Amino acid sequence: MPPPSPSNPLADPALRNSCTAWLSGRRPRSSMKETLLHLADAAEAEGPLDVYGEGELVQRLEQDVAQRLGKVAALFLHKGVAAQLAAMRVWTGGRANAQVALHRKSHIELDEAQAHEHLLGLRGVRLGHGDQPFKVDELEALVEKPALVIVELPLRRAGFRLTDWSELEAISAWCRQQQVPLHFDGARLWEASAGYRRAPSTVAALADSVYVSFYKGLGGLAGCALAGPADFIKQVRLWQTRLAGNLYTVFPYVLSATIGLKTQWPRMAEYHQRALQLATALAEVEGLRVAPEPPHTNSFQVHLPGEPALVRQAMLTIAQEHRFWLSGACVDSVWPDHSMIEVAIGDTSQGWTDAEVVSHFRQLLALVQRAR
Repeated sequence: MPPPSPSNPLADPALRNSCTAWLSGRRPRSSMKETLLHLADAAEAEGPLDVYGEGELVQRLEQDVAQRLGKVAALFLHKGVAAQLAAMRVWTGGRANAQVALHRKSHIELDEAQAHEHLLGLRGVRLGHGDQPFKVDELEALVEKPALVIVELPLRRAGFRLTDWSELEAISAWCRQQQVPLHFDGARLWEASAGYRRAPSTVAALADSVYVSFYKGLGGLAGCALAGPADFIKQVRLWQTRLAGNLYTVFPYVLSATIGLKTQWPRMAEYHQRALQLATALAEVEGLRVAPEPPHTNSFQVHLPGEPALVRQAMLTIAQEHRFWLSGACVDSVWPDHSMIEVAIGDTSQGWTDAEVVSHFRQLLALVQRAR
């Protein structure tokens, strides 16, 4: 096993797995073997393997996702970057230098290395101010009508913030009036729908196409889906091949996605409620800042004084001494001389109380203070 990165001592799966409680997400599997055995226990595992996207389990998952999102069709893809690129390529029709309106803190802009510009020759128009989702008046102010508008729900890099529902309806109405396709980057749409207290189909109805992830809140191994009109999905299939996404078999990913939709999707409202409770408790701790307050979904940011290297070392100490895993990452905060940790509530929340988490964060603050 390679040693953890010197810049992030928490990049250590052995330490994470040795813990007995985890703040975020789902309980990590102890090994590849445990993961495979978990998949093998599913009733669907008795079926045959898919081949190049054709197989009963794959088609059943695609139909399920299309139905949940209220769309005509859906397609499984192995990775979100490929899915988003395919969606952008189809909607812009291959027009050179076509303008795509998106948030400056969107996943497509920051985490996909601007692949839409470098690979597709598109031109991103960055909207939004600070950590706030962009509004319809920013679209109306554009000199050039965009070829495509993309809204990320929730906006992860801005604290998992959701666009206000009335504003989202206004953006949708503007796009339809202007005959501009609207695409939702809904990697966490399952969580967003719980935050909106609306069915996924109600949220997805505002957009022409939707991307959803299977490995984030649902806990799948990897993979995602695009949903939209039949002709859109037909064209995406072609770009799936062109983007090297038509794998020989994808059954482990599809099987884990199927399990996640059965076991995790029904609990999204519960996870959101738990996030609200925990965020309230953490906000009362002197030295901690919660953003947004209250959380819009099951996830939020915690900001605390100290540089990331010191906070990472303090989290490492807590993991080693108390077997409690606060997070695997810590980055610079938007506030000077502060660090930021993301919290994403999942089924590991059954293993701790809010009081225990507060206690660990108090210790974290003390450890960082002593090290400064």
